[in-house]
Amino acid sequence: MAELTERIMDHVTSTNIDRAMLMDYLSEFLAVEQGGIKLYRAALQIVQHDEIRRKFHEFHQETLKHVSILEKVIGELGGDPGYQSTSAKIAEKKAEGLLQTMTATNGMSAKLAEINAIENIVLAETKDQADWALLGKIARQTTDSHLGDVLKAAVDEVEPEENEHLTWTKSKMAELAMGAVSE
Repeated sequence: MAELTERIMDHVTSTNIDRAMLMDYLSEFLAVEQGGIKLYRAALQIVQHDEIRRKFHEFHQETLKHVSILEKVIGELGGDPGYQSTSAKIAEKKAEGLLQTMTATNGMSAKLAEINAIENIVLAETKDQADWALLGKIARQTTDSHLGDVLKAAVDEVEPEENEHLTWTKSKMAELAMGAVSE
């Protein structure tokens, strides 16, 4: 209910958007999605369950699409998708850290390595979902109709997928962890 109320309030609240700050955010969000591609590739090498492999393959393909969508959004807003903001560089380092902990599983059982991989995906998908939620909020509140239209189209396509990525991986992580501690 709170989310619905917030969305309604967004439609009656308007604000001017700092375009330079938005472009820096978009650069960061693009770096997060690019990091997600690498994380899914690594996770696909680790996970053993067929269901998880299928879902991660699907999510990997969708993440590739999300990168393309963000690049298009940046271009439509007059930015350079190749530009990397300071926050994008930091996001890249965060993804590298998750990749290191995903692949540094020496001595870890295959079951625990799989749970660790899913846990890292949950961390990354939490950021992805928050990014797209923010873009939706900006699209609903901006006084710039072009900006609103560009962001709304992208958010409408991507946000439901990001919500599924996060919800599914959190649920699967809990399921596998419970299986690991159960006798």
